[in-house]
Amino acid sequence: MLTNYGPLFIYLLSFPVMLVTLLSFETGLLFFISIVPIVSLMMKINKQFPLNIVDLLMIFMVLGWFFRGKKMGEGFFKKSPLNFVILLVVVGSIIDLIRGYTFMALPDDINLIRLKAWKNYMILPLIYFISVNNIEKEKTVSRILVCVCFTMLAMDFNFYSTFRWLRSEHYSDLMRISGPIGYLGPNELGLFYSIYTFLLLGISYFVEDKKLKYLMLFVCACNFYPILFSYSRSAYLCALAGFLTLGLLKDRKLLVLLIVLVIFYSFILPRSVVERINMTFLEEGQISEEKERSSAIDVGGVELDTVGRKQLWDKAIIYFKQEPLLGIGFETFRHKEGWITHSLLMKILAEQGLVGMAIFIVFIFMIQWQSYRLFRHSKSKLGQGIGLGLFSSIILYLVGTLGGDTSLYYHFMAFLWLFIGIVASFNVHYVNDYKPVQAVITE
Repeated sequence: MLTNYGPLFIYLLSFPVMLVTLLSFETGLLFFISIVPIVSLMMKINKQFPLNIVDLLMIFMVLGWFFRGKKMGEGFFKKSPLNFVILLVVVGSIIDLIRGYTFMALPDDINLIRLKAWKNYMILPLIYFISVNNIEKEKTVSRILVCVCFTMLAMDFNFYSTFRWLRSEHYSDLMRISGPIGYLGPNELGLFYSIYTFLLLGISYFVEDKKLKYLMLFVCACNFYPILFSYSRSAYLCALAGFLTLGLLKDRKLLVLLIVLVIFYSFILPRSVVERINMTFLEEGQISEEKERSSAIDVGGVELDTVGRKQLWDKAIIYFKQEPLLGIGFETFRHKEGWITHSLLMKILAEQGLVGMAIFIVFIFMIQWQSYRLFRHSKSKLGQGIGLGLFSSIILYLVGTLGGDTSLYYHFMAFLWLFIGIVASFNVHYVNDYKPVQAVITE
C-alpha cells in the first residue's frame, strides 16, 4: 500500500477531501495528520504528481477554519498565552531569514531552496493556530488519537517489512535504515518513535474509552520495535528520559522498569542492540582495534561520527562568536559548510544568536508551563493526559536535539505542534472557564 498504490490513491483522495474540508474542517485535519508523517510516501507523491497537496491542504484548512468561525459566530483567533510566543517564533524566523540573505551572497538557486525551507517551516506555526482555534471537543481529540495510532501502525509495518530482511546476529552500520522516515535518517526515525510513543503513553493514563486506551497501548508496544532497531543511541537516551519523566510524574512502576533496564540491559535487549549501546563506552583505542579486526562488519563509524560532530560544533561556536546577537541567518550554516550542525542548540547559536536562543527558551518554558498546568488542573480527564503526554514528549525532544536537529521538518514535528495547540485550547476551555463538553458543543 505505502510503496505501490499508496501515492496515487492518496493523491486522488486529497482533492475531494479538500472540498469537504471547506464544510467540515475536521476532515482535512484528520487526513493531513494521517499522511504527512510518512515521509517516504509523501516523497513519492511529490515526485510523481504536479501539485503539492500539503500546501493545498493547509490552504483549505485555513478556509475551513474561517468558514467554521463565521458559522459559529466566533472570532478568527482565540486568546491563549501561547499565541504571543508562537508569533514571536514566527517574527524571529523572519528576522533570521532576512539575516541569512544579508550575511553573505549565495547563488539564487540556494536562496530559493532556503526560502522554500522557511515556507515549509511556517507550516508548523500554522498547524498550531489551526489547532488552538478549532479543537475544543474531546471527541475531536479522540479521533485525532485514532488517526495518529493507525498512522504509526502503518509506519511500524513499513519499517518491519524492510528491516526483517536485514537483521543479523551482530550489529553492523549497514543494518541502520530510515524506513518510513525516508531522507531524515535512522537517528530521526528513532527520535520520532521515542517522542510520540511517550506522548501516546502519557495520554493513555487518562483515556476512559477502553478501546482507544488499548489501541494506544498496543501502538506504544509496537513502536518499541523501530526504536530498538533504529540503533540510535539518542533514541535510547530519549526512551530512558521518557520512563524517568512519566515515572516521576505519574507511574512509579516505570522507575522500577527503568532501573531494571539500566542494570540488566545486556541480558534483556537483543544482542545487536547491546553491541550498539556498548560502543558508547568503548575507548578510542578499542574502537580502532575493533575496526581493524572486523572486515565484514562495520562497527558503526563512532570515531568518525564523534569527530565530525565536534568539528561542526566548533564551527558553530566560531560563527556564534562572530555574530553573537543575530547569528548568521536561516539555513546559512548548512549551505556554507555542506552539513547540518547535528545539534539544535548549536544551530540556534550559530544562525540565530542570543536573540534566537532567548526566543527558544521562552517558547519551551511556555509550552511546558501550559502542559503541566493542564495536567494538574484540567477538569477534563483527557485534558490531563494531553498535558502529561506533551510535557513528556517535549522533554524527549530536548534530549534528542542535543545531538540532532529536526525542528524545521514539518513531517517530523507536525504531531508535536498539533498537540501544542490542543494544550493551549484545552487550557482555555477546561482550566480557565471550564464548561462541560455538551455545553461547548451546543454553544
